[in-house]
Amino acid sequence: MKLKINSSSLNFFLFPFSFFLLIIIMLSSCSNTGPQTGTLSGTINLEGQSDHSNITIGVYKLAELDPDIVAINQEYPFIGVIINQHTEFDHRFGTLVKAGETDASGYFEINDIPTGVYNVVAIKDSFGFRYIYNVQINNGDNSITEKRKKDNIDENSSFNLLPLSFNLEGSKADLTLYPETVINSDITEPTIFESHHHYIIEQDIIVDNELTIEPGAVIRLNQGKDITSYGTFNAVGEYENFIWFTKNDGFSENLNTIEPDSNYIWDKVTLEPYSLTQVQWCKFDWANIGLLNHVNGFEISDCIIKESQCGFKTEDVDSTFCSNFNIKKIKTSPAILFFGCDGEINKLIITECKTGIETRDWSDPDIFNNYIFDADICIISSFNSKPKIKNNILILSDIGIQITNYSNPSIIENNIASNDCITLTMLYQPNILVVNLNNLNADIYCIKEIPHSTLSLANVDAEDNYFYTTIVSKIEDKIFDKFDAPPSQQYLFGIVDFEPFLNYECSSAGISK
Repeated sequence: MKLKINSSSLNFFLFPFSFFLLIIIMLSSCSNTGPQTGTLSGTINLEGQSDHSNITIGVYKLAELDPDIVAINQEYPFIGVIINQHTEFDHRFGTLVKAGETDASGYFEINDIPTGVYNVVAIKDSFGFRYIYNVQINNGDNSITEKRKKDNIDENSSFNLLPLSFNLEGSKADLTLYPETVINSDITEPTIFESHHHYIIEQDIIVDNELTIEPGAVIRLNQGKDITSYGTFNAVGEYENFIWFTKNDGFSENLNTIEPDSNYIWDKVTLEPYSLTQVQWCKFDWANIGLLNHVNGFEISDCIIKESQCGFKTEDVDSTFCSNFNIKKIKTSPAILFFGCDGEINKLIITECKTGIETRDWSDPDIFNNYIFDADICIISSFNSKPKIKNNILILSDIGIQITNYSNPSIIENNIASNDCITLTMLYQPNILVVNLNNLNADIYCIKEIPHSTLSLANVDAEDNYFYTTIVSKIEDKIFDKFDAPPSQQYLFGIVDFEPFLNYECSSAGISK
């Protein structure tokens, strides 16, 4: 007799088995969804050594890029420097994830690194350090050699090997660290600071001959020390291979003990008159003054200045031209200071500074296409200066433009959004301050006159501006001039003539190509 099983009976028997099988598959799947990790290996050598052991390798989280600057880079890619890991990463202030060491052959292997993208640091006391940026760690084995090509660099590589220095005919090391060079005497003969070498400035140094600094060189200055050039000073780096001037503090191969001293700063780099100079693609940080210029007609571009007392200062020359800087966290003096100097200040990104730009003592540069935000004062014009301030964005600050001490700039086609957009004091009659074709968006005053005890303030030609309202009474509330002062003090004030005004934003205001 044949056993007959209908479909409903078969389903009854198969359902428990199918359910059990599904549970096994789900549990197996769950067991494979835990944290994925990888291993990073490679070979690093010390130049001139046979024993390459105890080189420390640190795997660091990527530096966080300032989202405001990233947004500016995207909207205005022709101003400032486009930031990335090369411009922002400093392992002294980074987050260490894993660390390891090399053996005598220079080989290292670091296990259990969570998958992701990291910056890798190789460091050895007395040999400096090197960075490898944007290293992709995948599940399993990863080698810093696997993307290498013999004759060129793989442009589609998941990480950038530009900083690496290969010796394909000799050592098979993926990276070489070079002995640090201590500089404790003046430079009196032609000298080269080589790529990816470290130079320790132990005392004040005078350049009396020719100094050439190659891309990727790191110049580490001891506290309070400076470099002064009377000769030839060539410091031209590359994008993603900057020359770096920084303080000689916090560079220990024991990565877990790095605690840089915030009060430790070096003094400055000074370019004296008749020095032959080229400065481009350089980083300056933790200085009293990043760069002080006394060279007439000096041109500097594509630099980054951070965490200093003053950024770039030029004084007692006819002209200076600076462009495409990123400047951040300049604490006490202006990020850019023109002292008795004409020229140009353009295409800068300045943030988190006490003062963005100051011109003083008969300085009349053109200030244009700059983006300044989160400052106490974006621009100061003082002591008889007459700069042309045009096509800038000055926002999120206490004061957009401050005019004082007989200065008389022209302010045209700017976007200014601050507590007070424009303030002026000691701008005496019969001068007239020209403020035209700007978009003025103030929390308190768009234009504010602040009287001196004896001097009568100038009148302001403030026609054809947009005040973000078309109601006359509201515009008047945003202006403080003679009509807002007590009768006994009105003689100290000028009049702000704001009519006719624009009924819409001025399309030509703000940054322009």
